[in-house]
Amino acid sequence: MLLILFVGSLSSQAFAYGFEGHLIAGRLAEDLLCERATTEISALVGDADLGELGLWADRIRSGDEIPDSSPWHYLNIANGEPLAEFAHPPEGDVLWAIGHFSARLRDANLSRNERAEALKFLIHFVVDLHQPLHVGLVEDRGGNTISIEFRGETTNLHRFWDTHAIEVIDLSLNAYIQSLRRDLVAGDESVSLDPWDWAEESLRLRPGVYGFRQSQREQSAAYLYFAASITRERLGLAARRLAGTLNAYWCN
Repeated sequence: MLLILFVGSLSSQAFAYGFEGHLIAGRLAEDLLCERATTEISALVGDADLGELGLWADRIRSGDEIPDSSPWHYLNIANGEPLAEFAHPPEGDVLWAIGHFSARLRDANLSRNERAEALKFLIHFVVDLHQPLHVGLVEDRGGNTISIEFRGETTNLHRFWDTHAIEVIDLSLNAYIQSLRRDLVAGDESVSLDPWDWAEESLRLRPGVYGFRQSQREQSAAYLYFAASITRERLGLAARRLAGTLNAYWCN
């Protein structure tokens, strides 16, 4: 099905994309929440869905509200460096942030607002860690300094994987969610809930992510298909793991 959709989309205009990756993963995860998790989340943040909650951490990233949060969205690790030997930098990173805000969400001594903030950060960072270039190289800032072309426009490698890899398949946001929803299985115990495993997976995808052709104005169909397929898989995993993590707090 993905191949058919992909072939049909190569000459089409994709939907406008901003934060759709977080909306997709969050809304899919919401379908997989246990009843108590849904109740507890509503008590913290009201009626907002997980997709919308996942956008908050980016919205406040460049403001004065929490000025030191930018490094929490990613980690930098050199090629060939084992993740098991990775040391958290003083400013923090995405693995540190997931652990930190997981603990704050569980802390009944914190205020409702503090725990709601922890939930919003956690939702965002779980999804971020599944984008391969959020486990990036310091020398190119996770692909941000590498220019490539997509559909006649200049972008950068990080933005391509953040945004355009979803646009490759010409589906509306709701249709994209529906196409993934059929593949998700609630309570699948084979899905790891260890963030270090998620980071290791992103790291293993790095050779393929850097397999683009910078000298070509347009990327090959093979690379676009790879990016679209991996993105779809990673968003599905992010949804299942986000739901699994929250369910583990309140239902297991």
